[in-house]
Amino acid sequence: MPGASPSGTASVIVGGVAVLAVVAVGDRRGVAASAAMATGLLAVLTCVLTGACVGALASRPFVRGPGWSVSALVLGSLFALVTTGSPAKHAMTALITGARTATATPPWLACGGAVLLAAGCAAVSRAATARLE
Repeated sequence: MPGASPSGTASVIVGGVAVLAVVAVGDRRGVAASAAMATGLLAVLTCVLTGACVGALASRPFVRGPGWSVSALVLGSLFALVTTGSPAKHAMTALITGARTATATPPWLACGGAVLLAAGCAAVSRAATARLE
């Protein structure tokens, strides 16, 4: 995303390193390392994009007060993980199901949905910011 914060980039790097470390030392139970890595990295990307959308919508110009912004961010993050249509929930469900059944099904659909959601949030945020200026 244009204008991504350094902490967002650091989150992606830390998440990617964590996925690689788990794949390297974890018990994959017959799942190929490449499939496990693809599944984990797509899940990380999906969750990062969904979280970035929640953060963008829980800050200025949509929520003006810092206290309300933090409350909206916490509530939005919770909804992103438990709401049925959320890409983050779908990605986490794919990871959990894969761990239980010893399969690796990359969450392509969830990642695509997260990319579309991020593009939509970026467009809405840009329009709202331009309207304020």
